Amino acid sequence: MGLLQSQIDRQIGKHKEWYSIHYPLCGFCGHLFKPKDIVDLAHFIRRSSSRELQTVKLNCCLAHRDCHDIYDNSPDQAIYLPRFFEVMYIVWLLDRQYFSRVSGNYADLQDVFAKFPDVEEGEISHHGELVQLHYLL
Repeated sequence: MGLLQSQIDRQIGKHKEWYSIHYPLCGFCGHLFKPKDIVDLAHFIRRSSSRELQTVKLNCCLAHRDCHDIYDNSPDQAIYLPRFFEVMYIVWLLDRQYFSRVSGNYADLQDVFAKFPDVEEGEISHHGELVQLHYLL
């Protein structure tokens, strides 16, 4: 039997607190939060798509509400988010089926996505629990 929703919510709250203390940057644009910013805990793989991944820290980040909305609802604009490729790589790592579904929204980027299996450990550095891909630079 899986976790109860109250247990999931508690774990997600712990992730939000951890990110607030250790990595107070938007997971989509990479900018520090300002005191006036509205900050959400966002999931790269939608909560509605995977109950199991809701509590996985790598699937979570803090995000500006606008960046979160762009990522979730505007694929044509999401490609301009500075951390878009890193986010898609994380999605690819966590759930290949979900990645296949959403990557279809980005037909022009299939050549970049095709490189994901070739990433080696030396080409990845961790910042908190987020991934930055150096080979794309």
